[in-house]
Amino acid sequence: MKNLIFFYQVLIAFRKKLLKIIFFEIFYSIINVGNGTGRFKEPDIHPTPYYFSYKIAKFINKEKIKSVAELGCGFGRITNFIGKKTNAQIYGYEIDKEAFLVAKQNKSKGTIIKNKNILKIDYSELKKIECFIIADPFYNLTKKNLILQKNLINRIDRSKKNIKKKYYIITVNINESRNFMFSSKKILKIVSAGDKRKIKIYSN
Repeated sequence: MKNLIFFYQVLIAFRKKLLKIIFFEIFYSIINVGNGTGRFKEPDIHPTPYYFSYKIAKFINKEKIKSVAELGCGFGRITNFIGKKTNAQIYGYEIDKEAFLVAKQNKSKGTIIKNKNILKIDYSELKKIECFIIADPFYNLTKKNLILQKNLINRIDRSKKNIKKKYYIITVNINESRNFMFSSKKILKIVSAGDKRKIKIYSN
């Protein structure tokens, strides 16, 4: 039943890239059957499709990025996919215990999953991370979540303040009303599958 609900949601939410979305979803769902990556709950009402994960992995490989952290990795759909498809060191951070355990159980070799609150991480310890992935952990459009998300971006930026090396922030399905948070950054690429379903890749 969950699969049927998901595919119906795909038809509506990802209509601009529908054929590609469905192809990748079927292909990798078959490969990953039984490993827990098909599970989802809020905020993953529309879980990140494998096509988006594929595009992220392709960018990481193209830019030869060596370290990636997903902030709020959920059940590990993106984290574990790019862990298998890239040579980068992958870190996933997830506060929800159930999601963390599933992500950790199905993690790819070399991937590190941590049960931590992304707002309480010491970002100075992540200063060597070259790429951050944010798949809308603060999905509800509330004033509180707006502040939390802005705080998260500021923490990343402060950790990179004295570092000249380029770093990237990849957002997945972030509401357009929050674009101002990234106004100081260069937008390198947008992959759009629908009005509210997009990957955006920024650099400093």
